[in-house]
Amino acid sequence: MNFIKTTNTEIIQKFRKELYKSFTAPLDSMWQDLYIASSQTFLIEKNVNYIGYCCIDANNSLLQLFVNSDNKFFIKLIVQELINSKHITSASLSSIEPLLFNACLFHSKSIKANTFCYDYAESNINDENTLEIELVSKANAKEIRTFYKNHVGFEDTFGYVDNLISRKELYMVKDSNTIITTGECRLSDTQLEYADVGVAVNTEHRKKGLASKMLQQLAKEAIKQQRKPICSTTIDNIGSQKAIEKAGFYCSNIIFDMEFTTS
Repeated sequence: MNFIKTTNTEIIQKFRKELYKSFTAPLDSMWQDLYIASSQTFLIEKNVNYIGYCCIDANNSLLQLFVNSDNKFFIKLIVQELINSKHITSASLSSIEPLLFNACLFHSKSIKANTFCYDYAESNINDENTLEIELVSKANAKEIRTFYKNHVGFEDTFGYVDNLISRKELYMVKDSNTIITTGECRLSDTQLEYADVGVAVNTEHRKKGLASKMLQQLAKEAIKQQRKPICSTTIDNIGSQKAIEKAGFYCSNIIFDMEFTTS
């Protein structure tokens, strides 16, 4: 088995399309667009044929692995060879990938939850206590960047806000010209049934139920666009978990961190 570094997006996208068909729930966009997208991709070669690929981050953590249907039998061996060859020492994987998850679990010495991922139950839509949200325009871009910096600790230096605005995926609620909450409804380009939603609340307006109300409004926006809303939060963010569940979302899968035994 050989692991060959590659930037061949055509063959990787072909494999990835097959991988996504096997998921038991949608993949969280943050893990896809931030962590997996910035990892190193390797083609898996067996007997001079490419049978799949894997993604490994700078900390030698396995983030994604696919093996085609004719070679699924070898997935446990592939994980073992990645460990033995020092390509990986750990993994961060979602429970939506049972085949890979189980193969890695077999080799793990420890496992802990990292991120909770949520789906939405449309029956939970509540038309009471709605927020008057407005779509963010280019004129608001600087104001939104300042809001993110002051209330989230996120400094946008790479055009994140501008991209959301251009795609019409960013919303806000104001009170007396002050932004009290923002919300994102990001339409996935790879999982066309889904939209990832997320909120940020002004630090002076927290613990008022704004996050839950905003999430419900964003869920409605996603459904209007014939998308299923999903969202996520880290295991240590108890406040976010409560807001998400109050808004009608339920935990459908979990991303776990695994440490591997080494010989």
